[in-house]
Amino acid sequence: MQARQSPSTTLELVAALNILFGILLLASSYVLQYSLYDTARITDSLFGPLVLGVAITRLAFGPRFRWIAFVNVVFGVWVAITPFVLGYTGTLTGTLTNVVLGVLIVLVAAASALGG
Repeated sequence: MQARQSPSTTLELVAALNILFGILLLASSYVLQYSLYDTARITDSLFGPLVLGVAITRLAFGPRFRWIAFVNVVFGVWVAITPFVLGYTGTLTGTLTNVVLGVLIVLVAAASALGG
């Protein structure tokens, strides 16, 4: 028989996904070569580490401080709407990357914060 994971372990794994998303956001403008757009590069280079830091903090402090994941919900919303607000929708790669990663960050952070 295989041992079942406890709910808190599953939630920690979900919360750890935002660590990956923060790293992907940080690297995306360079790896996907839309770093020529200064606004996109600066935004991703700023919010990638912020998402990463909040995700690490969420995991370090455990379930008592799960509310801190709501900060990543706000960051995720901003990442998703940034191409439209700051006007770099001319790069399809940058727009899609930010919208997809922003939505994923919001979903994972909300699940982490509300998951109990």
